Amino acid sequence: MKKYLSVFVVLLLSGCIGTKNTADLYTTREETALGTFISITIEKTPQFTQTQDSAFSKIDRFEEQFSVYISDSEISRLNKNKEIKASEDLLSVFKKSIHISRITGGAFDITTLPLTKLYREAEKSDTPPPEEKIKEVLKDIGYEKIRITENIIKIPSKMEVDVGGIAKGYVVDRVAEYLQREGVRNGLVNAGGDMYCFGKNSAGTKWRVAINNPFRKGEILQTLYVSGYGIATSGNYERYLSIQGKKFGHIINPFTGKTLQDIPASVTVIAPDTTTADGLATAFFVLGIEKSLTLADELQDIAVFIVDADGKIYKNQRLSQFLIP
Repeated sequence: MKKYLSVFVVLLLSGCIGTKNTADLYTTREETALGTFISITIEKTPQFTQTQDSAFSKIDRFEEQFSVYISDSEISRLNKNKEIKASEDLLSVFKKSIHISRITGGAFDITTLPLTKLYREAEKSDTPPPEEKIKEVLKDIGYEKIRITENIIKIPSKMEVDVGGIAKGYVVDRVAEYLQREGVRNGLVNAGGDMYCFGKNSAGTKWRVAINNPFRKGEILQTLYVSGYGIATSGNYERYLSIQGKKFGHIINPFTGKTLQDIPASVTVIAPDTTTADGLATAFFVLGIEKSLTLADELQDIAVFIVDADGKIYKNQRLSQFLIP
């Protein structure tokens, strides 16, 4: 059963684009890609239609590189052949992934695809994966086994990789960069809740972004004011596998091979780029609340907002920067 994660971080449309006639000032286009919706909101320019067309074409090309659901994608060819002469983008994603793996002590790991497949097969048979099978698969998990030499990526014979935990953030960043190169001064790129905001809204202020309550649809827990930063949210409560009537979260602990269940319910990260925010949001879910808050402070330019299984909120001091309009 494939379930899509609700968008915890959403636009407050009544305020994110200001109080003027938004149809005259900004345009939003939405399409489906990377297993979620992608929306691009930009100020109208003489070439805005062409700019959005080109941006979505880029997104399609990224999907052809990064999706494990496309049999001839670049990542699928690596998983099949165990070695590939990688594109610049795939190299960048791998290097960023490994960096985040290192700074989180392995809590973020792109090599857990065999475990994901194990749980998907378990769902089909409606039988939880045996403990011994999990332990067997765990032997082939570990980002440190990936080898990168210049533009060549190599993985061990039994390893499979999936960059889904960071690819959306990377795509958002690259599209936002493209838009700004094309002269777009104000805009927002949103990929299923992973977003990058730049410039200002039509009222001349930072973009207003809301964090929704993961347990009460439509209830806003926190309003943020963001420009020049990426945001990403990771959570388990609406995206899960069902085996014998029991819910198994989609995020897998790379240390134990087990799916994560209750704590925390959602993690929202604000970082200088969405790629970092995306990877850290997943890693913080694995690390737990206290370790995540500590690491966020150590990394300095990272803000975090966590909701635990009981609805209690945790946030670090850095978040206060984004509470000011």
